[in-house]
Amino acid sequence: MRIVSLFLAFFALIFATSCSTDDSDIPEVVINSVAPDVIYPGDQVQLQGENFNEVLFVFLDRDQIPFQLDNDIITVTIPTSGGSIGEKTLTLVMPDGYTVTRQMTIVPRPVPIIEALSPSAAQEGEEVRIIGTSLDNLQAAYIGDIEASVVSSTSTELVLTVPSGLQANVPAQIRIVTNGGEATSSGNFYVGDNLLVNGDLESGDGDEFSNWGKWNGGEGLTATTAQGEAYFGRSLRAVAVGGDAWRTQFVSDPVATEIGMEYTLSIWIKAAPGPGNGGNIRFSTNPNALYSGNYNITNEWQQIEWTFTANSEQTRAVLDLGAVANATYYVDNITLVATELGGPQPTDLLLNGGFEEGDGDDFTNWSKLNGADLLTASTDEVRSGSRALRAEAAGGNPWNTQIASDPVPTQNGVEYTASLWIKAGNGVANGGIIRMSTNGNGDAQYQADVTVTNEWQKVEWQITANSSETGIVLDLGTTEGAVYFIDDVSFIEPPQE
Repeated sequence: MRIVSLFLAFFALIFATSCSTDDSDIPEVVINSVAPDVIYPGDQVQLQGENFNEVLFVFLDRDQIPFQLDNDIITVTIPTSGGSIGEKTLTLVMPDGYTVTRQMTIVPRPVPIIEALSPSAAQEGEEVRIIGTSLDNLQAAYIGDIEASVVSSTSTELVLTVPSGLQANVPAQIRIVTNGGEATSSGNFYVGDNLLVNGDLESGDGDEFSNWGKWNGGEGLTATTAQGEAYFGRSLRAVAVGGDAWRTQFVSDPVATEIGMEYTLSIWIKAAPGPGNGGNIRFSTNPNALYSGNYNITNEWQQIEWTFTANSEQTRAVLDLGAVANATYYVDNITLVATELGGPQPTDLLLNGGFEEGDGDDFTNWSKLNGADLLTASTDEVRSGSRALRAEAAGGNPWNTQIASDPVPTQNGVEYTASLWIKAGNGVANGGIIRMSTNGNGDAQYQADVTVTNEWQKVEWQITANSSETGIVLDLGTTEGAVYFIDDVSFIEPPQE
């Protein structure tokens, strides 16, 4: 293979004096095929043809790009800049201004979509399967805020291992990042043990489900794997008898529970078109029955949850599905976790840390202390929600571009954690310097300088409060001309025992 280096070509002269092969002694250069058929930014594209050894330079429109030559195959990589999208002209340049062109269409890389995941609860080291679309070209996957290792990845299925460091029995979300964008799972995922055996309903012969009983309306309780009916693999199809909720009843084997402890029972469910759309179901327990309120069911998959306090040392989870006659429901991922075992939870003290609230370029609960005209709202570069903070550095001192949260009550001597998510724009911002600091009725505290990159990164800072109220200040002014995007700022109070 011969690797042709990138040169600064005199492309204006080349294009201005281009000629056909009839005007030259150079053999005719021919492009026979281009692969792949669908081309995205960042893709490697192969041209197959004839007499490619004559090629000196390759251009995409008027931008020179590097290429590799291997006999009759030229390989190029499509740039990832936004200007690469659309109808483009690929030009091969030979001696004497001889050129050959080929039109190609470069399309935006598809945004990933998470359609379903299973199980809904898994312990550290166990696997979680995700199905959807455009899940390949993976850059990272997270459960909560911790990156998960990837077991396998295709365009339609992703398998992750639950990482260590996540609090057990506390809701988390799964987020994946690809070359095409980000996707976050809907509903709650729990890092912990699903107390219900075969809660994913995968085990069982025919229309039977291991470790589950059909107490009422059994003929209407069947298994389905049909596309459009099953949430993940094998699901329950339930046709309601009508009248009372308990007339169609799907019941788990009993599991050990602790009297007085809080548990959360959840399912994924949707209704078929017909009376089930807008119908209602409920949860209950056995023995010493406890009952949830009624849940309205729609034609879209939704996760519904019920939290109860156990009143028995052995508890069955009961799905009461019979209220609406002839309603058809599809049910999967039935999950029971001991959520009280998650213990006291930390509290985010900041208001509007995601910058969602506010008019125009103003942000509720935040004050622009310096460089107000450099602090604006962004709707294009956001990590979550629909708005983020865009900040341009004035240069010189860190405080020359500065925005501060409203002060919040703090306890002297207690350790708190401030954090933010930040991404640098193009240019000098990549490698720019920022920091956090505090204000309030105590002495200001200052974080060490942080270097910012072109990728979203989480910046954390532990401080010990020295006053009864504290504000978080973002000092963004050091690197002149740098543009930063900031989102999801938090100030975490430790759990109250």
